[in-house]
Amino acid sequence: MNEIAGIPYVEASFDKNGQGPEEEVALPAGVTDLIIMSHGWNNNKSKAEDLYNGFFASFAAAAQPNDLSARKLVILGVFWPSREYDTSVAVSGTPATGGGGAALGGGNGGSIKRLEEKLDDMKEIFTEAEQKKLLDEAKALLPDLEEKASVRDLFVNKMRSLLDPSAAGKEDASNIFFKDGGNELMKNLKAEEEDLGEDVAGGGAALPLGVSTPARAEGGAAGLVEILSGFKAAAINLLNYTTYYEMKTRSGTVGKNGVAPLIDKLASQVERIHLIGHSFGCRVVTSAALGSKTDKIKSMILLQAAFSQNGFSKIEQGFYRAIVDNHRVKGPVLITHTPNDRAVGLAYPLASRISGDKTMAFGDKDDLFGAMGRNGAQKMEQGEAVEGKLLSVGGPYAFKANTYFNLEASDFIKNHNDIKGKEVGYVVRKVVATAGMG
Repeated sequence: MNEIAGIPYVEASFDKNGQGPEEEVALPAGVTDLIIMSHGWNNNKSKAEDLYNGFFASFAAAAQPNDLSARKLVILGVFWPSREYDTSVAVSGTPATGGGGAALGGGNGGSIKRLEEKLDDMKEIFTEAEQKKLLDEAKALLPDLEEKASVRDLFVNKMRSLLDPSAAGKEDASNIFFKDGGNELMKNLKAEEEDLGEDVAGGGAALPLGVSTPARAEGGAAGLVEILSGFKAAAINLLNYTTYYEMKTRSGTVGKNGVAPLIDKLASQVERIHLIGHSFGCRVVTSAALGSKTDKIKSMILLQAAFSQNGFSKIEQGFYRAIVDNHRVKGPVLITHTPNDRAVGLAYPLASRISGDKTMAFGDKDDLFGAMGRNGAQKMEQGEAVEGKLLSVGGPYAFKANTYFNLEASDFIKNHNDIKGKEVGYVVRKVVATAGMG
């Protein structure tokens, strides 16, 4: 059996429908604690493996005297077909003049070329023959996108045809995305150069997640403005949102159809189960907790979660509210969040434009479309959530069951992918050591 930092390690791989793993997952005898971790928007297995190795190396290094001496741990690494993408802002302007952003040369022709490249890139996500055909048909529409509203309607409908509308909801305005006319949607997504605020230069603009921006900084946030002609900018934003929605749907499906049944199958072999997710992997493990039947889930750790800050809210009818009401996690739930995470900080405010709000929302906790990895769990009932900070190694935590701990992590998490530090390893180890023991 493989190991990470001296801890037994097994794997489970799933396809986009949650089918798998192909081989039986075998746990070593005498396991007390099963730790299940899911990666987020990685585009290959090796990057996910690097995450698991780095994360659990910090977990092991954060050991305190006798903290887990009576436990026998095993790590289960989840793999699912996600796709890495970066953040970008696409605005309508004159591509020949960048104004500090990434201007696409060649005027209208350069904008069309950029869109053609992005549509081709999306074939790595939408791999079925019919889906690739839709993407090619969308490319053929690009020359008439600017002048013809009917073409814009058709372009949007082809993008929506790639997606499963059953996962649509108000948390990210995807219900509106599937309902509004295509031309109206494109108008809403057509940001202008003058719409940009000062924060854009620093990468904090509240516009969409991109698939393959021209340049990228570590952590998935390029802080880059793309300037395309006319409705080509709206088209880029539409494609970004299409990719986001597919990853949202896929991660939830993998959690519900794949990881949840696996948890239930393995539950009889262990005393406690701990769930850890990063990015869209938070949706994987949260969906798994919601769909599983076992009462052995003793903790859940959501590291820079890529879903709505209102996901657990009763008043907002959050998609995962049943996790709270049904006490699906029998111990504490930890949520790291920071405005340093521009990747998730940009994902949800895009919904404000889809909904027709032309104000550039910056995704803080007062924004209807803020993200959990940016702001923590919001609009919870009294006593359900506790505000705190991610502490240095050795810092005191007082965790308790049925409580959601929002840990502001700006001191130690500097970007979306910065979750392998010793402070994160320490807090997770503290939770594993204390959860389910009282």
